Amino acid sequence: MIIKVDNLNNGFSENFYFQNIINISENIKAFVKINGKITNSYGKYTINGEVFSKVNLKCDCCLENFQLDMNFPIFEVFSKVESDDEEIWIFSSKDNIINLEQCIAMNISLNLPLKALCSQNCKGLCYICGHNLNESDCGCQKDFIDPRFEEFLKMFQN
Repeated sequence: MIIKVDNLNNGFSENFYFQNIINISENIKAFVKINGKITNSYGKYTINGEVFSKVNLKCDCCLENFQLDMNFPIFEVFSKVESDDEEIWIFSSKDNIINLEQCIAMNISLNLPLKALCSQNCKGLCYICGHNLNESDCGCQKDFIDPRFEEFLKMFQN
């Protein structure tokens, strides 16, 4: 996901397309397609496009692996010159190469759901035996009441 900006003169734009597998974090990988345009405006390179990704996640309820499809727009600015603006990405002026991998990984991280669920109807795991309740019922007796909480039940009987 490298863009060479040597030949991109001021005021000109260039279309680009990439697809690659990138690491979002230690245990999250994503297949990413990016379709966009880069524009040079007085040494600031603006990336404007669309990201399509398939992220491999683990369900927070049942712990099964699943794939999440994500589509979102991307708008980022790159510059060779250091700036106080925290939203501008800095790249090396000697190489004249913009590497989009870290930028895309951050954007995917920001667009991930707070709670990753394989489906909205995920039943999770049995809290007694750990069986995946999406596959079948485990048959555990779930009306067991922890003796430490029996006093709380007496409060609600009235």
